[in-house]
Amino acid sequence: MRAVAQFTITNLCDVVTSDTAPENPYVGQLWVNTATVPPETMVWDGLGWVLQNNLEELRETVSTHTTRFGEFQSSIDGMNSYVSSLTETVQTLEGDLSGEQEKVLEMQAQVSELQHSVDGLSVTMQEQFAGGINYVRNSAGLNGITDDWTITGTVSTDSSTDVQSNTTSDSCFVLGDTSTLTQVITGVVPGAYSISVRAKKTGASYTSYFYAQYNGNKYAYLFNTTSTFGWTEFSAVIPDVVDGTITVYAYNRLATLYVSDIILAEGTAVHKWTPAPNEIYTTEVKIDRRGIEVSNADSGQRTVITNQEFSGYYNEEKIFTLNKDETITKKTTVDGELTVGKTKFVPMPTASEGLNIVILD
Repeated sequence: MRAVAQFTITNLCDVVTSDTAPENPYVGQLWVNTATVPPETMVWDGLGWVLQNNLEELRETVSTHTTRFGEFQSSIDGMNSYVSSLTETVQTLEGDLSGEQEKVLEMQAQVSELQHSVDGLSVTMQEQFAGGINYVRNSAGLNGITDDWTITGTVSTDSSTDVQSNTTSDSCFVLGDTSTLTQVITGVVPGAYSISVRAKKTGASYTSYFYAQYNGNKYAYLFNTTSTFGWTEFSAVIPDVVDGTITVYAYNRLATLYVSDIILAEGTAVHKWTPAPNEIYTTEVKIDRRGIEVSNADSGQRTVITNQEFSGYYNEEKIFTLNKDETITKKTTVDGELTVGKTKFVPMPTASEGLNIVILD
């Protein structure tokens, strides 16, 4: 008996070219899809037809990389040019460096000499301006004769042209015949102090003097003379203060003694006059530990605010003052309505019509 069989040979490498997908595809089958322009080669992956290669995307990628490479090449060319220029600059700088080094060495030598000079100046300035706070209150009479001072005899203040031309403060105390001016300063820290004063003496034959008493019974005289003298600055250094109290004392016998710009300051250097802390004196404003006084020389008005009074003056006459819960005044002008308790006083449009009195509810 003879057996007969039929075989079908399939070429797995066959590529189907058509505008429709092949039926019953097998995994790995290729199909050139002519329905697209240009045709696309597809492959069956068991689930669907997948584009075998994306040539257009590859072309775009290659084109992009080509462009970037060209830009990179341009940057390299620019950098080469810049490096060449920089090399020339460095070579020029190297040529000048030796000369600059010599200049630097010269400058270092000058700085060294200057440093020595600055060190000397620092020491000098420290000695010249150490301290500076004036311990003497109302030290030139700018606030009149206050209770900072104890006086005997006749003592007044003066701010005449002669005084302004010869003092820093533009004011002074004036001691008459057999008069004294004393201030006791407390709270002084032990150490060295300087004291100075500007003074003028107009009479001879009798003694006038100015001193600082410290450490109980020690004295530092700034002047003690019978002779007359014009405006002169006197000073003294007290190197060994151990007591917290220093007394400033001025005495005059006969004629007149002018005393101004008194300053007691810490340190051995003599200082230019400044007022004590918390004291401000200008032409029309005075501020010290008592309070504030504001004046107007042209109008003769003056307002005083202290811990004892709040008052207004006109030509030394007290016009108004605050007394506990009431205000005392000599004259009052009301421009408009005036209400007193439950009563209101309303002026009529014209003075001839009088005053309208309204009783409030």
